[in-house]
Amino acid sequence: MKKIIVLPVLLILVLTGCNSTKLTSSWSMPNPPANLMQKVLVVGIMADREERVKTEQAMVSELRKYGINAGSAFDMLGPRGFRGATEDEIVRQLKGSEYTAVMIVSLINKDKELRYVPGTYYNYPYYYNSPRYYRRYWAIYDNVYRPGYYTTTTNYVLEAEIYTVNDDDELVYSAQTRTTDPANASSLAESFATTIVSELRDKRLVR
Repeated sequence: MKKIIVLPVLLILVLTGCNSTKLTSSWSMPNPPANLMQKVLVVGIMADREERVKTEQAMVSELRKYGINAGSAFDMLGPRGFRGATEDEIVRQLKGSEYTAVMIVSLINKDKELRYVPGTYYNYPYYYNSPRYYRRYWAIYDNVYRPGYYTTTTNYVLEAEIYTVNDDDELVYSAQTRTTDPANASSLAESFATTIVSELRDKRLVR
């Protein structure tokens, strides 16, 4: 009976605790342009191509849920992105495609953290019994005394910045997030995109 109660709780902890994204900082312009998010190009800057593509795709997908005409820089510009192009060429291409904003998403830090998880003691009820003391001892010893252990967590710090595509090219929005132990690149990308777009909605940049 006890195991039936405990196992689902442990399963919930595993599913919810392995991938958590938190907004750590954000800033936005007090009065952004009215047409800022009319058409947005999402540009990923990451060493790992899969992480870049997944992050751009996830952000584009999340923005489109709210009617934003968003596009991926990987689809538009290829794997090199802006590299090799002059500033004038980039501006001309973006304005020619009628983009009103550029969102740069980047992985600015990735670190591993070693932490100690202390052991636990389970106080079994009196009815969990055995007719022989030594049988009881060996039956529950491993379940009662759980030694501590070391575990390594990986933290990803991602940043999102939104710039206008006009003569000023102003920074309108900036935010950072921290994601702990994502299951894979897709999980990291989707969690990041959901967190950022949710915050953009709170700030009324996305309706």
